[in-house]
Amino acid sequence: MQVSFFDLGLAALVFAFVILFIGAVEVLRKRLNLGTYTTRRAIHLFAGDSILFVSFFSSVVYPLLLPIGMGVVTALSFALSKQSFLTQSMVDEKRYSRLHAYGPVFYIISIAVLLLVFWSQRPIIMDSTMVMAWGDGSASAITPSLKKRHLYSFSDKSLEGSTMMFIFAFLGALAAYSLALYTGIVSVNLVSVLGLCLLGAFVGTVAEALTVGPIRAFDNFTVPFACAIALFLATPLTI
Repeated sequence: MQVSFFDLGLAALVFAFVILFIGAVEVLRKRLNLGTYTTRRAIHLFAGDSILFVSFFSSVVYPLLLPIGMGVVTALSFALSKQSFLTQSMVDEKRYSRLHAYGPVFYIISIAVLLLVFWSQRPIIMDSTMVMAWGDGSASAITPSLKKRHLYSFSDKSLEGSTMMFIFAFLGALAAYSLALYTGIVSVNLVSVLGLCLLGAFVGTVAEALTVGPIRAFDNFTVPFACAIALFLATPLTI
């Protein structure tokens, strides 16, 4: 494979953006005395947007460097110092169980898996990741502030949380498919786009609501993977 300096440069740019964003969030955390929960939500919401750059890469090799690089940097941060800006901003062992605290690591792994499995259908990767980034990120940020919530009988999650999840997941999916259409990596009509966005948001919301009990910590796997599979099955019907 011939090396593409454009792709390498883009990968470096996206990587730098994610690291700088996390660093900026950590600075704000210290200056404003914010909790790790708040900074973790911000990272979940906005760092995940980097997946939209997938539409500009020519080969899976280059975007795959991003989760690999983030995985290495995060692993080194955990191994060398629990007080690094990465671990301080993303890992909240006080609020979460030890396993759930490492959700950002699972997030990185899930993106790598999506890239490898669905590269030939990049809009699926973008949609599934944005459903997780915007949907779950917004729901967990907004829902705790609501005065009244209707909890499900099988967990402490709520109807209001699922509603927030669905709305923002749909908007995230719409952003993903809009860019995919603009860059020409997908060719479907507007009705099909809306249908795929609704499907992705719905499946992602259901998956998040049902990720409870012993698998609760793995919603960064269940949500994007369920969404991706649903879109994969539905895409041939919409083209």
